[in-house]
Amino acid sequence: MSVAALTGCTIDTAEPDAGKTATPAPAQTEPSTTLTGEERVEQEKIREACAAFPVRGDTGARGEAQGTVYESDGEGLATVYTLASGDTLEGIANRFCLDLEELYARYQPSTITLLAGEHVALQKEYVADARRASGYLFPACPADDTGYPIVASIGWEPIEDNSPISRANITGAPIDTGTAYGAKGAARSNAAGELIDYTVAPNDNWRSIRDRFCFDLYYMASLTGGWADDAPVIHPGDVIPMQPQYREINTGAPPAD
Repeated sequence: MSVAALTGCTIDTAEPDAGKTATPAPAQTEPSTTLTGEERVEQEKIREACAAFPVRGDTGARGEAQGTVYESDGEGLATVYTLASGDTLEGIANRFCLDLEELYARYQPSTITLLAGEHVALQKEYVADARRASGYLFPACPADDTGYPIVASIGWEPIEDNSPISRANITGAPIDTGTAYGAKGAARSNAAGELIDYTVAPNDNWRSIRDRFCFDLYYMASLTGGWADDAPVIHPGDVIPMQPQYREINTGAPPAD
């Protein structure tokens, strides 16, 4: 009796659980060009507050921006924001001194609902970090026509019937989508543009590294020689190969991605 091949088909790309007991924020509407007297006074207060703050500087919680800063950059400026019930894009723009039109264009408020507990990027380059914080995997990786992320994977096939040793059948290759929270180290490539290795930075973790380089747990097994629960602990300065090092391993059971 032959042993079924272990294929990398269980990539954990499911949408984050919408049942977060989240409360939808008010429906978003396009920024108004006609202001009442009270609105003009409020806008003037916002301008005065932002005169003393840089873009993405936190001026403090307010009526329609009661959430919290989830991540900040090296200068202490907010990059990802966690939504609270009742938040609006306008309130967020006012709190962090952002361009409201740019924020609306990024999130297309006519087609989305803001949910408490979800995360939004306060600058375009942090969108992948915000999606990762909300529970999406491979947020910056290319996708197929159905929106499913395209990632490097492995099909592990027994070298013979009933053998615990399996051989790798590799599909795809890792790509670098750019530094991100939890994967801020340096990557090296060869003259052909193929990734060679990655040097771990402080606070890096395997999930973020996989997200950045678009490879699943099955592919990771070919780099480390073990399943998810056997993945080596990583430290700053460690060098992780980006090309498979193990093409035959004792599979035992497939990793639970």
